[in-house]
Amino acid sequence: MDDNKTLVEQLKAKMREGEVQFIYKKKNGEERMALGTLNKELYGKKNEPKGTDVVWPENVVRYYDMNSAGWRSFIAENLVSVETDAN
Repeated sequence: MDDNKTLVEQLKAKMREGEVQFIYKKKNGEERMALGTLNKELYGKKNEPKGTDVVWPENVVRYYDMNSAGWRSFIAENLVSVETDAN
């Protein structure tokens, strides 16, 4: 479980810097490949997350999905992999 927590922290750190491709398991068990970010310069001010006054569970990862142009979330323990830098 510690490995997964480390992976989630790495994902969040990379998303703060730019776009990151990653895979997680959806509630129905399907794997989803996502391209997400937490970088405000990439998702733009008009797309600020709604529900900022809501306290989200610690095990929920929220991200801006670059392909669907909207906010998505998944359960942290369902993170499968994070793209490694090609450089």
